[in-house]
Amino acid sequence: MPQPPSSRFDTPFAIATPCERDILDMEPMLRNFGGPGPTVTMLYALFLENADELSRALKERLALGDLDGVRLAAHSAAGAARTAGAGRLADLFGSVEEAALRGDAAMARRDSAALDRAIADVKILIARI
Repeated sequence: MPQPPSSRFDTPFAIATPCERDILDMEPMLRNFGGPGPTVTMLYALFLENADELSRALKERLALGDLDGVRLAAHSAAGAARTAGAGRLADLFGSVEEAALRGDAAMARRDSAALDRAIADVKILIARI
């Protein structure tokens, strides 16, 4: 019997490699919102916009030596990343937050240097939705 044409949603994310699930675990988001569709797409677009903005704000605050501002931006971004299922990114923002809380600007700078790549990895996986 002929099969209908495949769509980009035919392959469940659950079969993604463990590494991909560490970067973005979409299962809770898809389960909570009934699978891929306009709501999930909109939420991920909003998440990416906010993650980019918080990352920029964090780096600006870091350049000014404002560790309290770094901590606040990192805290907000870590929570958003956890909610979106972006575990590695959440951990990275969390690490920057902890370094800022301890007053360790060097560690905050080191970890913040990896944010662009981590966000890019999440964007790659979100683009597959």
